[in-house]
Amino acid sequence: MYSNQPRKAEGKTPVIICTILTIFALLTLILGFLFKNPYFIIAGIVPAALYEAWRTEGFFTKAASAGIVILVILEILAILNVFTINLANTLQQEEAYVYGYYIQLGDIKFVFPAAAVVLSIVLIYYTYGKYTKWLSVLLLISSIGLLYLVNKQGLIEIIRNFI
Repeated sequence: MYSNQPRKAEGKTPVIICTILTIFALLTLILGFLFKNPYFIIAGIVPAALYEAWRTEGFFTKAASAGIVILVILEILAILNVFTINLANTLQQEEAYVYGYYIQLGDIKFVFPAAAVVLSIVLIYYTYGKYTKWLSVLLLISSIGLLYLVNKQGLIEIIRNFI
């Protein structure tokens, strides 16, 4: 059936792009842990998040993938100390309910990657395409790595809440 809608890249192109993004993200994850520097991990997340945002088509998946892009940009600014906010103090509550999950509030440097983890889980659950699922898993692993590097104790607390 003919459609005027441009189709997302098909064939070998998405495989090549996803493979390159995976290798890059894994390398930046390793470098991030070696040098204990979250910017390496963020550098691996940004291209994967942008490609995921471009590939997703549904309203909720587009919103979740765009949310990850926004969160990554805000995380960069928070780590640079462009702004510092303790959401628990600001909102006068200890946790927030996001897409069916409770996220512990606190320093914004912790909340952004925690929210990216939740949005990645949402993407894994709701996306249908194999490439968007691939990217969702990649974003989840990278976001967990970033969360571990930024706030190991917070990640442990999230894991305890899900078990």
